[in-house]
Amino acid sequence: MLVARLLWLFVLCAPAGVAAESRLAARGPLTGDPTLIAAVAPLLEAPVLKGARLGLCVAGADGGAALLALDADAPLHPASNVKLLTTAAALVRLGPDFTLDTELWSTPLTEGRAQSLWLVGRGDPGLLVEDLWRLVDEAYQRGLRRVEGDLLLDESSFTPDHEAPGFDARTTDEAFRAPTGALSLNFNAVRVRVEAGASPGMAPRITVDPASSHVRVDNQATTRRRGRPTLKIQAVTEAGQLVVRVEGALAVGEPAFETRRRVSDPVAFVGETLRALLVQRGIEVVGATRLLSAPPPADRVLLGRQTSRPVAWLVAQVNKYSNNFMAEQLLRVLGAVRRGRGGFDEGRQEIIDFLEREVGLGTVRLANGSGLFGDSAVTPAQLVRLLQWMRARRPALPEYDASLAIGGADGTLRKRMKAAPAYSVRAKTGTLDGVVALSGYTTFADGSPAAFSMLFNDVPDRPWDVWQVQDAVIAAIQGFTPPPRGLDR
Repeated sequence: MLVARLLWLFVLCAPAGVAAESRLAARGPLTGDPTLIAAVAPLLEAPVLKGARLGLCVAGADGGAALLALDADAPLHPASNVKLLTTAAALVRLGPDFTLDTELWSTPLTEGRAQSLWLVGRGDPGLLVEDLWRLVDEAYQRGLRRVEGDLLLDESSFTPDHEAPGFDARTTDEAFRAPTGALSLNFNAVRVRVEAGASPGMAPRITVDPASSHVRVDNQATTRRRGRPTLKIQAVTEAGQLVVRVEGALAVGEPAFETRRRVSDPVAFVGETLRALLVQRGIEVVGATRLLSAPPPADRVLLGRQTSRPVAWLVAQVNKYSNNFMAEQLLRVLGAVRRGRGGFDEGRQEIIDFLEREVGLGTVRLANGSGLFGDSAVTPAQLVRLLQWMRARRPALPEYDASLAIGGADGTLRKRMKAAPAYSVRAKTGTLDGVVALSGYTTFADGSPAAFSMLFNDVPDRPWDVWQVQDAVIAAIQGFTPPPRGLDR
């Protein structure tokens, strides 16, 4: 079986048609169709790619051998192209209509009073504060007015670790490296809004959403008469609280500034936000907010249930907008549902099992589910094979194609490929320091579908300069007419 898989990958990225090659400086040969080589080879000699390691594979999306290949079997860091692997596994192994429930339970009510109240999370990647409010309102409608004991938080669907492997490569507070958890809210990030005061010398108005006792604002900023904004916003953990510290200045009349910052303790963040919403709805909580440490009683009462959006919707958010948090949540859900334990290791094992056993990709190295940092490695040939497999799979999963960003229209490609024919490119971007990736689907000149993968590592220049090269490669693919099937082997 392993030999068969390796032979498939060899055929996939072997030269197609009449073999031809163009050797790029300090790189392997660019092989495949002579016409496509002639169109693409000059683009890959761009100065912005000097010294970079390039991997490229292009083939018909409906199958067949590679029509263009450059180091297509070289393992390279795919950055956020890892999300193509995670979301494919989620759609196939969970199903496009799979959902997750977040529930609010209590001990039996007596005259509107419960001894305990607990929130059960199962890893919904899209749970928002308004969803939590609906749970609270359901509990109120069912008669809850007072909790005599503690507010308990059950995150036992996942293992206790929250930070994805590789995320510790940086220790900054950006929202794109938010922690995960069975109980998570608002992508485990807070929105910070800073508005200038009415006159110079006044402190700016700072709001943090969602508000709770877990978050404290340290406003050290000021309003000045004129000048460019010099704001510095940090989110740090101090004495168990998330402290949002704002320094610098904002001029009178300057538009409000907004940003997002990660939380460091998802459980405390969810718990204290829930507590604030309960109080706001008129439900008093007497006890503390803490993790559930013992099995709930058999006579518990369900007060509210919030069902997530289906996996098909979730994977679209992951791929179109490259949401790292949601990708890592899906990885952990795969582990919890398929292997009985919502850990990062179990989630990785489930994805790798899908890729190696079902798709037949051979060895894949997967650090996490998002491609952010870590030592993930995949080849362009493997990504093209996955794209072909997902397109050919039966029953069909059109949700996969639909989850990708559309060139010039939405997601991370909304500002790229404006000159391409409308809706002719659906792809996943990937950008890290030194890594620029793009993999997905487009069309050849004859209207037939193409699958492609470009993994560029050790890129010395700015990513937006490299994007222009990749977009030009896509244009070359779209201008190419492939040989009739049967002549491409």
